[in-house]
Amino acid sequence: MGRLLLMDLSLFQKLTESELDNYLNEIDLVVEFHIKWLSELNRALVCHTVIERQQIQNILSTDEHFTRWHQGIHDEELIKMPAFKVLGVIHTEMLKLASSLLAHAGRGEQICVDEYDRFTLLTHELRSQIAELKNKIKVNLQLVAKLMGKVFENAKEGVMITDVDSYILNVNQAFVKVTQYTKEEVLGKKPSILHSGNHDKGFYERMWDVLLREKCWQGEVWNSRKNSEIYPEWLSITAVLDDNDDTTHYIGIFSDVSVRNEGDDRLYHLAHYDCLCDLPNRMLFYDRLRQSLSRSKRSNQKIAVMFMDLDGFKQVNDEYGHGVGDELLQQVSQRVTAVLRESDTLARIGGDEFTIIINDIDRAESIDAIATKILETIQESYFLHDVEFNISASLGISLFPDNSEDVNTLVKHADIAMYKAKQEGKNRFKYFNKSML
Repeated sequence: MGRLLLMDLSLFQKLTESELDNYLNEIDLVVEFHIKWLSELNRALVCHTVIERQQIQNILSTDEHFTRWHQGIHDEELIKMPAFKVLGVIHTEMLKLASSLLAHAGRGEQICVDEYDRFTLLTHELRSQIAELKNKIKVNLQLVAKLMGKVFENAKEGVMITDVDSYILNVNQAFVKVTQYTKEEVLGKKPSILHSGNHDKGFYERMWDVLLREKCWQGEVWNSRKNSEIYPEWLSITAVLDDNDDTTHYIGIFSDVSVRNEGDDRLYHLAHYDCLCDLPNRMLFYDRLRQSLSRSKRSNQKIAVMFMDLDGFKQVNDEYGHGVGDELLQQVSQRVTAVLRESDTLARIGGDEFTIIINDIDRAESIDAIATKILETIQESYFLHDVEFNISASLGISLFPDNSEDVNTLVKHADIAMYKAKQEGKNRFKYFNKSML
């Protein structure tokens, strides 16, 4: 029997790591903004530089990035984490104390020691909770399953997640389709519910010996559907480890090898493109950016990295529902794609956030022209279900090699510039500069 593996273990791990890295990178960026805020606040208090109300508001507004991140999280598994819940409470109290401390400074009064001590304690507590949150994200397989849900629900590969004792915690629709068991029928059960009787005890003992020793196993297994029909599958099992290298869960990915393989093209597209807008996803975007940087280093041409966030999209999504919101995102994607050249890349990295690579820049004015055209085309009216919608976008731009030669730093700088564009009134673009750090 040939190995007709559609979704192998390495792909699952690559996708999972990419999504988890996204979460962790966003948290690191939040911390970076927060440290900047604390620095400005302390400088104002200690050096008594704050003298006007507007200066006080400017310092307080610098920390809006935290609020934007915290309120923008919609994954229930993350929201339910105690460390995430308490972050909002701590941050709210910090803002109140900061406002009070700055007000005293603005009047030329001495720092209230009790307030400042309380603020310092909250600062340490916030950092502690953020560190705890990052650790929990790494090992929370329910969150991993949530992040990877769309990929696997649209795939034909069966996915089964168990705890360390092999009790089933989650399965996808492909599992249900192949095995004919509903999710409710298998949750809390062990994978032995699928055993066909075609393998002896020694087969499973050898499988577990390899799995416990090497933390992964692959092979062909004959299992039984709910109607007792026996079928062959190619199964990959991997152990999920915590920071101490202790196993916390197992992930099994299988494909029914009695079904004809649909080919590698479908697999590649599934792994590298956003399923809503059919745009490159975060993984493919970073791959293309690395390739662009390599080419540009040889040709000595500049690259622009743009980070784009839609203005007013959340209101549309909340008022008219996710269906309308999805259609709006699709139309935005089509409009921006039409503006760009074939050599450029538009990617959707989540929600209403997009990234863009502009290759082979011959002169700085061309970047302005492209950014202006993008903003203009997005601002044109949208008509969905007999309703007119109007949104705009904020764009941040970082340049290679001017701002950085590192992929992650270029994207981070573009994100910082985008946030600055929002602060200055939205529906505009801003170039990154060091003063934004």
